[in-house]
Amino acid sequence: MTGLDGRATIEVEACPGTTTIVVRGELDLATMPFLAAQLALAVRDRPGRLVFDLSGTHFIDCGSARLIAAAGQWLPDGGRPVIRRPRRGVRRVLELTGLDARCEIEPLVMGSNRARPRAPVREQPGADR
Repeated sequence: MTGLDGRATIEVEACPGTTTIVVRGELDLATMPFLAAQLALAVRDRPGRLVFDLSGTHFIDCGSARLIAAAGQWLPDGGRPVIRRPRRGVRRVLELTGLDARCEIEPLVMGSNRARPRAPVREQPGADR
């Protein structure tokens, strides 16, 4: 499904027990109704796990972030929606609004071209003088 003006694409991938909603582009006031419609279809089958793949999402507004965080209400046993590989700006919106506490955040996978391990810090003799 494509959002207005091609600003976003939203695809739903259903597997036994897990439904993944893949979002590419922007989630804002104009595209949020498309996300809400896809989410309504996705939770109809009562998945045990609901994953939002936001690795291709460049922007998210507070309303869309609230919609994603509230999706946990449809999960069994108080489950929380999973946000997969959010970009820095998307993660920042979740953190600033406190909505990250209502979701599980999956980080970038080590070995991908976007994740870089940090070099170990080595103490040098005499560095504290």
